[in-house]
Amino acid sequence: MRFQRTLDQEPAKAPASPSEYPVYYFFYGTLTVPSTLRLKWILDLPEEPVLRKAQLMGYALGKWGDYFALLKGEQDQVVSGYAYQVQNEAHAQKLAYYETSAYKVHDCQIRFTNDNQPSEVDGKTVMYAGDAQALLEQRFDRKLWEVQMSGKLN
Repeated sequence: MRFQRTLDQEPAKAPASPSEYPVYYFFYGTLTVPSTLRLKWILDLPEEPVLRKAQLMGYALGKWGDYFALLKGEQDQVVSGYAYQVQNEAHAQKLAYYETSAYKVHDCQIRFTNDNQPSEVDGKTVMYAGDAQALLEQRFDRKLWEVQMSGKLN
């Protein structure tokens, strides 16, 4: 189950500096479904975002309740999704806030699946911040629980 972020939860960190923008972010799952308009809503965009079909190599998806979570995978595993070019730090921060402490921003190599150039870029994605093995085995994730509760237990 995906948790709703409360004010005392830390958002996923958005580590890019202003000189790193624009930067492509790779998305999978609900953020890429046009009918939900989620990415447009999160970033408060005036129109639909332009998404490019893309893939990540060496990653896998696990289920966290009703949602997918990106994990390190085998070298030959492929996760398909979309890339969006984040224009500024404010948008990166909005994405980090949306993703909560259950996810962390990671650098990645994005491979586009259309004929447009560039065909590959260095980019960012959000990965599951907890215990990947616990997620795959669908058992309680103490690591993620401790991260999410760290401010509440002190």
